[in-house]
Amino acid sequence: MKIGFVGAGRIGATSAFTCLQHMDVDEIAIVDIMEDLAVGEAMDLAHAAAGLDKYPNIKGGSDYSLLKRSDIIVVSAGLARKPGMTRLDLATKNAGIIKDIAGKIMEYAPESKILVVTNPMDVMNYIMWKETGKPRNEVFGMGNMLDSSRLKERLYAHGARNIRKAYMLGEHGDSMFLAKSLADFDNEVDWAKVEEETRFVAAEVIKRKGATIFGPAVSIFRMVRAVVEDTKEEIPTSVILDGEYGIKDVALGVPAILGKNGVEKVVEYDFSEEELEGFKRSASILKERLKELGY
Repeated sequence: MKIGFVGAGRIGATSAFTCLQHMDVDEIAIVDIMEDLAVGEAMDLAHAAAGLDKYPNIKGGSDYSLLKRSDIIVVSAGLARKPGMTRLDLATKNAGIIKDIAGKIMEYAPESKILVVTNPMDVMNYIMWKETGKPRNEVFGMGNMLDSSRLKERLYAHGARNIRKAYMLGEHGDSMFLAKSLADFDNEVDWAKVEEETRFVAAEVIKRKGATIFGPAVSIFRMVRAVVEDTKEEIPTSVILDGEYGIKDVALGVPAILGKNGVEKVVEYDFSEEELEGFKRSASILKERLKELGY
């Protein structure tokens, strides 16, 4: 099992560490334009692995050939979201970075599945798919998995217990919505308050510590594990839609089964009219930004 990471920043490095801790990984490759950072993170990870009595082959550098034969590549490279910025504010600058990465992945690791993390994630996910020309099941994004984790934390804080299912869906951004019809937990909560807090809690974390790190890292690990261990787990995932929920030609967060083929299936639930409108609203916002970027 080999996992590649493009981006050796805090999210990339912490995600690699989380995967190392919780999975039996044979190889890890970390690529970053800042070569010393990538090499240093690889060395540090190797030392951590030895402390766990694990000895995978861990390499870092600026050469994309390090990614050869990766089962999955996690892409978190790009400019970070700053306080006061929305994820969509990053679109223009990060689009060029993603286009460059897409070309290099196809040169050195064309068979790899790609998990896009770079923000604005749904937009970058779509651009990665377009620029690689890969099947839509092999390029997908991490967003609503994280949003749903935040939702579960907020639900618990407001009195929910035994949380069996709780999803935020749609855009990984301000138009995300709480899928009430799928929610399954004990006790009653103030839905409006929980949804509002979940939608904007990431901005509060960024304001206080500069970035979100641990939440994304665990979400990335969960999605990577689902693919490389073929768990067939249902996870809220940014997928390029082709008619599901009446939406086409845009990447959007939906319930999906993840396994060895990447997105094995988009799960189409019987959502309420309000929830279907939520999907359409997110799709409209994202398509407008893609249009501005020339897609």
